[in-house]
Amino acid sequence: MSSTPGSSSSTTPSKLSLVCTLTNVYNQFSFKLTVDGSRYKLWRQIFSNMCIGTLSYSHLFGKSVPTNDDDEEWFSVDARIKSWFYSTCDPGLLQIISSDECTAKQLWDRLDEFFRNNKMSRMLQLQDQFRNTKKGSSSITEFCHTLKNLADDLKDVDSNITEIELVMQVLRQLPPS
Repeated sequence: MSSTPGSSSSTTPSKLSLVCTLTNVYNQFSFKLTVDGSRYKLWRQIFSNMCIGTLSYSHLFGKSVPTNDDDEEWFSVDARIKSWFYSTCDPGLLQIISSDECTAKQLWDRLDEFFRNNKMSRMLQLQDQFRNTKKGSSSITEFCHTLKNLADDLKDVDSNITEIELVMQVLRQLPPS
């Protein structure tokens, strides 16, 4: 049996089939996104990658819209993506951002607005946490990770912590030993 050059016996899977193969979405995350937004950047990255991997990223940005009111495949993919939000976000946060009949794009936009439009208050809260975080009984590694995560979160709200500031905060909190 011969085949023509460039031809393939396999076909590209549909968005719906790819979206449906991604089960146990909560296993992709070791946390739920909460109202405090402390892990929003990481959550957003993981969620985006899941959508890219299932060819459904266009649902988050409105580039994919139903062709008509009976576009079952579009509505099915959108519903599946919305279920990923429900699996990975805290119920308290979902009550704030979701509504009846919202789309995956609307959930994405509302989350983004919720976490990015509160920049000033979030920045003040994070700066306070950064300045007042004590090593306590945590290991030096855990303490450094905590401060690094706070510095990364501050960068997300346009308040950069320099490496010198980070090092100085670590040194200030080290015990004499």
